[in-house]
Amino acid sequence: MPVEVGKRLNERARAAARWRLVLVLPLVAQLLACAGSLRSIPLASHVDLEAMQGGWYVVATIPNHFERRMVAPYDVYSRRTDGGMQEDFYLRRGGFDAEVRHYTVRDTIVPGSNNARWHVHILGPVSLPFLVLYTDPTYRYVMFGENNRSVGWVFSRTPTIEDADYRALLDRFAALGYDATRFRKVIQVPEQIGMPGFWSDGIQ
Repeated sequence: MPVEVGKRLNERARAAARWRLVLVLPLVAQLLACAGSLRSIPLASHVDLEAMQGGWYVVATIPNHFERRMVAPYDVYSRRTDGGMQEDFYLRRGGFDAEVRHYTVRDTIVPGSNNARWHVHILGPVSLPFLVLYTDPTYRYVMFGENNRSVGWVFSRTPTIEDADYRALLDRFAALGYDATRFRKVIQVPEQIGMPGFWSDGIQ
């Protein structure tokens, strides 16, 4: 490999690492700040990792710094040879004209948790708990969350979600001790920008 090409690739790798650090540090701080008052949350009774594979649209979240101005977030899960999952995460920032950013992380599965307790390895030794709270029977929707109930997500196989299904999932979050009124739908298509119930702040 030519020296100049190698330098450019190293610079890009370092820049990507800096971006990951900038993006996740506020979320890490948010989770650690609540660590002293955690109340264990019930998890999904069983998670089929084979059924979890493939693409998922992030259709709802509790607004947080990490996902601010996030547009069209999309996750692709695939099995790893070590028993965990690889997560390829795609998103735009600020609008649909922005470039697509791609982040790859490693998810480990805690043994004895019925595949419901995950750890997302963001950068080096830094990992975040990522708990599967519910999967619908046909794996159309997945609810992710954390013990502190300050973060939560709805993943869907489609970029939009039926209102009745969304309300039912929010009811499930509420039954687990969440304040379900904090959730906002995530912008997946341009027509959703500015619509009631969507997190449109700073998105054009």
